[in-house]
Amino acid sequence: MARVVLDTDVLIDHLGGRDALSSEFSGSSYSTVTRAELYGGKQADESIIDRLLDQFDEVSVDRLVAEEAGRIRLEFGVRLPDALIAATAICVKRPLFTRNVRDFRRIKRLRLHPSDR
Repeated sequence: MARVVLDTDVLIDHLGGRDALSSEFSGSSYSTVTRAELYGGKQADESIIDRLLDQFDEVSVDRLVAEEAGRIRLEFGVRLPDALIAATAICVKRPLFTRNVRDFRRIKRLRLHPSDR
């Protein structure tokens, strides 16, 4: 069973029917930033988003995550939402499952979930 932090893009693909998440990801988590990004989508259906997210643990942005995100942003120049999601994965000591490998692979402290996507 893969216990990872799910990036927003993976959940968007699942919601859009492009690449469904398997049961392999039960026990995984996501950042509150991901909730905000999903709710901010142009065609966001909050009830569907809530049903999906209820299957996973939500990790709030606390002081440790915020400080780590600030360091990531300063060192690697990634956008703040991505820095917060990466910091979440680092702080909970789980790999990040994302298709956006290009933006995240520079962050040395971050482990990425192996994927063929």
